Amino acid sequence: MARASRSATGYGMGLGPQPIATISLAMVTAGFAGSTLTPRLARRLGDRAVLASGGGLISLGFLGMVLFHDTLAQYVACALVVGLATGLFESITRTLSAEVVEEPETALAVGLNELALGAAIGAAVIGAFFAAHAVRGTTHISESGYLWGWGACACAALVGMALALRYRGPREAHATYGQQSARSGELA
Repeated sequence: MARASRSATGYGMGLGPQPIATISLAMVTAGFAGSTLTPRLARRLGDRAVLASGGGLISLGFLGMVLFHDTLAQYVACALVVGLATGLFESITRTLSAEVVEEPETALAVGLNELALGAAIGAAVIGAFFAAHAVRGTTHISESGYLWGWGACACAALVGMALALRYRGPREAHATYGQQSARSGELA
């Protein structure tokens, strides 16, 4: 979207590699800030609130891209929201992935978390949207391909937020198991 030339495609900002890299750097910096804030926010608000907030903010950022992508300022503002929220969300999910498994399984749990969050699944889905919206006879993707991709990201983040609101931390899960065991006469 940022690289596309409006005169050639009807949308885009016609940015070159350096401005696109600068925007990407800003997103990564916002993500770093989000991941740096995560431990403090988790202590103050709880894991569930941080997890849900991250999903909600990611959804808002992508929804913003769907609705407000005509100017560079709009695009960058939405991209920064996505970057910040992704930092929050990825940081808390890594932490939670490591907390719910035994120590020897930590690397596997965190690695599976990374794959599930986007490296494999998300890239394939977005690639499918782009391929389905390729403009015949060109190397361009129609604007609708981006809109569908961003919309799918917003929806996936909303699902993540909904699941986060149902998340029970390790202590809650153990407490619930202990209460159920005590009620049924089993030792907790």
